[in-house]
Amino acid sequence: MKLTESLGQFEQLIMTAVMTLQDDAYGMQIYSKVCELADREMNLGSMYVTLERLTKKGYVSSKVAEGRPEHGSKPRKFFSILPAGAQALRESVETATRISDSFWRLPKWKPFRPKVQPIKGK
Repeated sequence: MKLTESLGQFEQLIMTAVMTLQDDAYGMQIYSKVCELADREMNLGSMYVTLERLTKKGYVSSKVAEGRPEHGSKPRKFFSILPAGAQALRESVETATRISDSFWRLPKWKPFRPKVQPIKGK
């Protein structure tokens, strides 16, 4: 089995945001979703640097679309997950889930296990 390069937590957040937003995955929408998923403000510049790195890894692709008058006619760069990115994200989430499950089974932490909140809008 070929192993993919592991993703960092910030990369996971960004790729999950892109997957969630689907056809509406452009700069500020991605940023808003990342902040929502992280439950805190993130660095906007770091997000763009990470999107560029994910593009170079072959995990995401981008295309520039013509601007619409309601958005000031500025072009937007839209991102989408490539198959290799979906695979890397899936493997990364599976690993994080195994780690989380093991952590919460420890007697010391069992009483503090948080309730999982549903994602807003679902």
